Amino acid sequence: MKQTLEEAKREYIEKYVSRNEYASFGAAFEAGAEWHKKQSPWISVEEQLPEENTGVFFTVEWKDSHKGYFTGLYYGNSQWESDHRIFLPNSPLGRITHWMPIPKFNNNNKS
Repeated sequence: MKQTLEEAKREYIEKYVSRNEYASFGAAFEAGAEWHKKQSPWISVEEQLPEENTGVFFTVEWKDSHKGYFTGLYYGNSQWESDHRIFLPNSPLGRITHWMPIPKFNNNNKS
């Protein structure tokens, strides 16, 4: 089960923060959580590439300026594949701009 922001804050404060620092730390914790929530999960290929042979989500910007979103593999050497489409570096048709890892799902939830 996921923790709420309030539960996560309380748990952290109880473990690591003295009672004198509670109010100021609580506000800082919430501000950090809000900042993190606003961050994009997409990673620019100019900043970082996934590990080789990794399944990821990725975006393709086509030469006519529209974008496509795909699930596929990054093979390395700027080569990507999705549903029998291979995207090569320096393609005149489109280029990969961003990627993000496929999230792992928690299988500990028993219904």
